[in-house]
Amino acid sequence: MQARRWLLIALAIAAVVLLVGRAATALYVDHAWYTAMGAPALFWERVLDTAILQGGAWIVGSVFAFANLHAVRRTILAVAMPSRVANIELTAMVPGRRLFTATVVAAMLVSAVLATPVTNWADLALVRHGVPFGEIEGILDHDLGHYLYWLPLEETLYLWALVSLVSLTAMVLVLYALTRSLRLEGRRLAASNHVRRHLSVLGCLVLLLLAWSYRLDAFDLLRQGSGPDGLFLNVDHRVTLRVDFLLSYGAGIAAFIILRTGWVGQMRAAFVTLSVVLAATVGLRHLLPAVVTRGDLLGDRNRRDRDYLAARALFSRRAFDVDAMRIVGTDSGTGSPLPLPVQALRDHASLWDRDVLGRGLGSVAGENATSASGAGGLVDAAPVGWTRVDGHIAALRVRRPLASSDEWSLAVVDVTRPDVRDHVIELSVERAGSEAGAWPLIGPGVEGTRLLDQSRAPDIPAATLTTRPSRIAHAWALRDVALLEGDSATMASPVLVTHRDVRDRLRRLAPVFVQGDDVLPLRDGDRFYWVVQLYSASDRYPLSQRWQIAGGIYSYFKLAATALVDARTGRVQLVPVAKPDAIARTWMARLPALFTPAAALPSSLVAQLPMPTESAVAQIRTFARYGSRLDGPVLRHLPDSALVGGAPAPFIVGESAAATTAWSVPLLDAGDQLEGVATAVGGADRATWWLATPSPRPRWSALRNQLQATLDSAQAAVPESARRETRLTAGRVEPLVTTRGVLLMQTVRTTGGDGRVVITRVGITDGERVGIGSTVAEALAGIGALTSPGRPGARPGSASSDEPAAGTAARLYESMKQAMRRGDWNGFGVAFDSLGRVLQRPPQ
Repeated sequence: MQARRWLLIALAIAAVVLLVGRAATALYVDHAWYTAMGAPALFWERVLDTAILQGGAWIVGSVFAFANLHAVRRTILAVAMPSRVANIELTAMVPGRRLFTATVVAAMLVSAVLATPVTNWADLALVRHGVPFGEIEGILDHDLGHYLYWLPLEETLYLWALVSLVSLTAMVLVLYALTRSLRLEGRRLAASNHVRRHLSVLGCLVLLLLAWSYRLDAFDLLRQGSGPDGLFLNVDHRVTLRVDFLLSYGAGIAAFIILRTGWVGQMRAAFVTLSVVLAATVGLRHLLPAVVTRGDLLGDRNRRDRDYLAARALFSRRAFDVDAMRIVGTDSGTGSPLPLPVQALRDHASLWDRDVLGRGLGSVAGENATSASGAGGLVDAAPVGWTRVDGHIAALRVRRPLASSDEWSLAVVDVTRPDVRDHVIELSVERAGSEAGAWPLIGPGVEGTRLLDQSRAPDIPAATLTTRPSRIAHAWALRDVALLEGDSATMASPVLVTHRDVRDRLRRLAPVFVQGDDVLPLRDGDRFYWVVQLYSASDRYPLSQRWQIAGGIYSYFKLAATALVDARTGRVQLVPVAKPDAIARTWMARLPALFTPAAALPSSLVAQLPMPTESAVAQIRTFARYGSRLDGPVLRHLPDSALVGGAPAPFIVGESAAATTAWSVPLLDAGDQLEGVATAVGGADRATWWLATPSPRPRWSALRNQLQATLDSAQAAVPESARRETRLTAGRVEPLVTTRGVLLMQTVRTTGGDGRVVITRVGITDGERVGIGSTVAEALAGIGALTSPGRPGARPGSASSDEPAAGTAARLYESMKQAMRRGDWNGFGVAFDSLGRVLQRPPQ
């Protein structure tokens, strides 16, 4: 017996040592990583906030659990433990001190388990350091920061309290049933006075939590009212909101009545009190608003909600930064990148959007199938990014190998060409070479760790492993015994790179921001970056419209910064917007070392910052529904196909080094007329521009009918023998704000029997004439916008019609060799087919 006891004690001590050791080494490793990234203050902020949250929950939970378990312990007179000495059976009584110790330990363990999920330390950081918005919502007279900072934390505390109370109540009931203090006698539930009083206290706490929930419901009503799309209505303000606070106070008073009546044994009074609370919940909270709204007690039905509709429009514009939209031609604050010179459209406008481009470049599914059969292959590592090659718009494509030993592929694609598969140019970027191993060091979906020699790669931030304690800590925390040696025999200064996934790295450095949908590639000279848009977002902003954006539903969404992650070194730079909101200013004030202003970066890099698609879409939708501060609540809408399949095809705006990419969508009025064009622009400003079309405005259906000639022309060009195997698809109608006015462009793509996608026709209309051709230049010439529809001349790194056939053949042959070296047989086949067409021997 004694030996067994010591064995259990030894096992318990070993378990505690392992848990404490793992926690301590995890803290050591995290501190080393944050220090290497230049953000040690963020580590201490995280540790302090987590300690306050989980430590406070553990202490309060331990006291509450001990009080409940000790109350159960008082009903146990003694605990007998059977024992055996030789052949004699004995019964030993467990001492009271040992029972008390067991109660304390059990309470601490239970509270530790319940406190473990409370990990949202970033919410507490915003509560502690949040910069006030300086705006009052006007209904409950709270600063908007109360909704975005405090309410998320309060809801977390409420949920923790609810789970803790329900869990401990269930545990208490089970223990009382086991001790026979709570039992069934026939059809009657019998309980001792001690049990009845204990359950009365728990019932009191349940009603207090109910009162707390009504308080939270009152605040929640401001963001999700009873009207359409969660509109906060007059009945919500004058009836439901007051009922919530009335029920909150009533439930609090009822809690103490239940405590008093249950304590003295007046169970009938307690039952009546509980019934009144439940009846009031159903009658006042659910039935009363429905009854009141049927009559005219709240005023004329047609007019009583007008002020609340105006409040929705006002708060929605603020929440999605509609008033930050700029007007083409009248905004004096900065130079407008619009309108576009119409002569530059042939080189600045892409014929392919991101969704169609993937099909035009080849089937990724085919590559996966090839790889699954045992051969190597490449798959897209990220969506394509948009860049410039000698002033022409191009797509930057990054693919990763399925076999970890192979190299990644970087290529640019001339998206002004109707056949992109023949215009894929392999690129090279600055790589770390043998010092850092395979490129990239950091990338989307890259897992694992990498051990480097810092003496050969001094610009890579990583945790050092030069000392034995650091190697032990990393080996313990990462469960990698190989790190104990750290390759000290071959490396003069070993360092360890962790958190190599782009999103994971940004999530640790900027947890208060919502990441955009895409991790985009960006190339500046010989440097390569991963770009992610970071947004200040919340679903608790009051009185605002709610949109589904970036994988969530938000009532507040603004661009905060653009994250640049160096693929070779892993360094992170957050480029803030010119006018950051309160959440962004909070993080900038707390951790200024993480942010790099756009003025401190190379202008060529800043010009390539992509358009903030998610915030631009939310901004445009809000502007369409609620108008702006300047023009009032003008109702507009997007065409049905405007944003189907993602953002439209991009184009280049601006001049020289400041030129950047953009995309546009049309907005229609209630009469289906073209109200104007909204354009999302990247670069240093990353703004949305608005151009209202002058009167008389053309009807959208008439413009679509004009462009129908593009599809008719493409159908007429298909030979009769090939029509069964050829499928024609018309693309989206995309507006372009040019010096000639608003031009609408539509492409028609052909999908052959072999799956090859080619754009065969381009149609452009100015509302009067329609130009149709095989290129943008020919279409512009058709409406008199260009005097010569000639193809653009040759340019570095791309092919053109002026390029000699021998040079094209040599380039394609080199692409075949590179694809064969990588084992990329799909790429080899594409280059081979293209070579056959150059030699006038197309594949059969």
